[in-house]
Amino acid sequence: MHYEVINKSFLYYFIGFVFFTILGTVTHELGHIVVARSLGYGTVLHFGSMNWNINNGWEEIEDIALDYQYEIQNDLPFEKKSEYEKKIRELNSDNFKITMGGILQTILFGSVGLLFLLLRLKLVRNNGLQKIDWLFIFLSLFWLREPFNLFVNIVFSFLNNNDIYFKGDEAKISEQLNLFPGTISILLGICGLIIVGFVIFAIIPAKKRSTFIRAGLVGGISGYFLWMKIIGPIVLP
Repeated sequence: MHYEVINKSFLYYFIGFVFFTILGTVTHELGHIVVARSLGYGTVLHFGSMNWNINNGWEEIEDIALDYQYEIQNDLPFEKKSEYEKKIRELNSDNFKITMGGILQTILFGSVGLLFLLLRLKLVRNNGLQKIDWLFIFLSLFWLREPFNLFVNIVFSFLNNNDIYFKGDEAKISEQLNLFPGTISILLGICGLIIVGFVIFAIIPAKKRSTFIRAGLVGGISGYFLWMKIIGPIVLP
């Protein structure tokens, strides 16, 4: 009987991790899209990315750059210099905001889950986890994206003898802020690790913890490959 209960629990956790891995991937891209559309850009959602119609902005900049190529290369004054620099600043600003949109969406969802867990902490410790608490647990684990991406990027860089250890939205934001490329990745990775550790060791009961962690490893990886390699390319090519 005990073996059957563990298997059933593993299956439930596994399904939860598969579903929320896919949900986290899609909603992260939707976070970019919400910001892009609020700024007036058209967008296209793909299974693991999004595109926004930056072309119009670049076309105006490129037209000026072609007309005043010599002046720009030699940092000389020219008739449309203020307009040129303004358009570049606006485009860079929009790019920054759109990139931040995905990061903030993931952090927001994760923080909402954590907040509700904290508000219900006393009830959980007195009465055990209820079904609604599991929803908040999986939401809070949106924070797992930050330490996971940091770890995976560093490991793959070592394995491929690549000196670019920090990638993704967090690295782009660091570079746009003229910071060390890993600044945002490391800070959010540490925050995510603390939050995930709290959820696993302070919220998940000890007798369920091992099963939950094993299901998380298998379900998270399965969800990623299921969406990125099989379902995603078909549903959102």
